[in-house]
Amino acid sequence: MTKAPKPTSESSVELEFKPFLRLGKYLSDDFIRIAEELLFLVGHFGLSHTPTAPSNEEEWRHFFCRVHEGWKLAQTKIANLLIDALGRDVTARANIKEQHRSRNKAGQLEAKREAQRIAIEIRVLRRMLDVILWTIVSGEHATLRRLFVVDGAHSLSAKNISEGMSVADSINAEPLLMAVCTDMLSLVHVGDLLVSDRLRGGISFIELKAGAKNLEISEAAQFAVQSGCQKFDDLTRAEMSVKDAKHYERVKRQAERNKQIIETIVNEVGIDQNTGANVRVSSVASPMLNWAQQIVDCYEQLGPTKKWAITTVDECVYVGVYSDQRSAFVGFSSWMKVMKCTSRIYNLTDSFKMPWARPLGAMMLPLELQKLIMRGEILVMICFDVAAMIEAVNEWQPGFLSLATARETADARRGGYESLEVGGRIVKATRDSHSWHIGAGLRDRVVFDQQSPLQFMEHQWESMANELADIAAASVPGPNIGDRSPR
Repeated sequence: MTKAPKPTSESSVELEFKPFLRLGKYLSDDFIRIAEELLFLVGHFGLSHTPTAPSNEEEWRHFFCRVHEGWKLAQTKIANLLIDALGRDVTARANIKEQHRSRNKAGQLEAKREAQRIAIEIRVLRRMLDVILWTIVSGEHATLRRLFVVDGAHSLSAKNISEGMSVADSINAEPLLMAVCTDMLSLVHVGDLLVSDRLRGGISFIELKAGAKNLEISEAAQFAVQSGCQKFDDLTRAEMSVKDAKHYERVKRQAERNKQIIETIVNEVGIDQNTGANVRVSSVASPMLNWAQQIVDCYEQLGPTKKWAITTVDECVYVGVYSDQRSAFVGFSSWMKVMKCTSRIYNLTDSFKMPWARPLGAMMLPLELQKLIMRGEILVMICFDVAAMIEAVNEWQPGFLSLATARETADARRGGYESLEVGGRIVKATRDSHSWHIGAGLRDRVVFDQQSPLQFMEHQWESMANELADIAAASVPGPNIGDRSPR
């Protein structure tokens, strides 16, 4: 199961994006131009410098070098912009308090609006950097979820950004290495730097420790975790003051957590840091179908007189592309009423406020369309009709999907897990008398990854069979409802 991640708040100002509103209305033209440049650097720079598809190792290495070049330029720009925005945020917060003290309601309202603009700028900048993370891990939700720790802390500050970038820049002098400052990412709570190594393959995390004593304690904790030597651990703690011993234990717990996370990613089996549950990452037998081209097809139908185009995916995903905000609000809402669909309506720009969803810059859409969506000149509305999916899946595999009882639903909610729901009851999958909840991650895959929900459920059916076979072979009790999530 998936515990619903809580977005990291860059500001105390609430970010209220409503589905039919344009993100661009919150941002200045200058900032939008910067965001458009970042979209190019994080998602299209490498391709623009690679006229033909790489066909051998040398050409692939050249391609990766150009991709990294764009990423490094983007990260530097984002770091500088975040430092500037954080400074303006401090000023804006102080101004809100000052206007409140002077009882200037108009001034207070404008000060809050300025703080909201800054908070949204920070959110957009971090989501641009997230595109690099998504590309490094190939959009694998299971891997990304390992990197997110519920209630984990981010340390987004000018000081931490500067210190992290100083080390990242030295690493990034090697063209085939890409070091990303994790404090600037929306999602990652592991390490201070994430390093993708195209020389040897794989990713690693680096903890930055300032000061000789901190470094000494960190190295001792790392050795204790890696070696598993209890005698070393006991002797180390015995020689420390009470304060240093507490710090040592904190660093050691962090090192143990990071080790488990990496082992789970590499071995595809381990412990979920958020729930303590056993984790098995099941591989997908065939590439997931992507329906992003249907968004492009709808967009290409628009013109001076035609302001909308709609399509349906897998009989349960409704997609509308609009060049006019009123047409989007009236047209899409009316369509959902006709379809008797009560599921939540999403705008693709909702991905900016959902750190666990695929960011706009990582979607398989042309750069020009990404820019228009960012500006709000094109609105892409999507509704994943969960009830219709259940019906479509059960036509293929009768009885596979159903709604859990009220008690099962209440139990799942008490655990803090977010599942797909219909009418206040969670969706479950059942095979051979064993049941699993269907986590809300499926919704994110369908809406923001543009993956086929029916193909994903086919994969779930096959993977459940494999797990049940393993359980039977091991002669251990089968999983209870609540053990499965698409993330």
